Amino acid sequence: MEDSARPRSPIRSRILALAIIVTGTVWILQGLGVLTAGRSFMIGDPTWVVIGAGFVTLGVLLTVRSWRPSPPG
Repeated sequence: MEDSARPRSPIRSRILALAIIVTGTVWILQGLGVLTAGRSFMIGDPTWVVIGAGFVTLGVLLTVRSWRPSPPG
């Protein structure tokens, strides 16, 4: 059986999406200077707010896609 014929695992997709959302949220909070634990080059850098927002958006899109029913056949 080819890999392309194997059905997607919605659980795996949802876990990946959640990890991406959490990572993006942490980056947003570090970029805004809210999370300041430790010494990170990301703290207070607005670039990480933008990158984090992109990650959160990607995670949400993956979540929505994982909840859509697979096409028959």
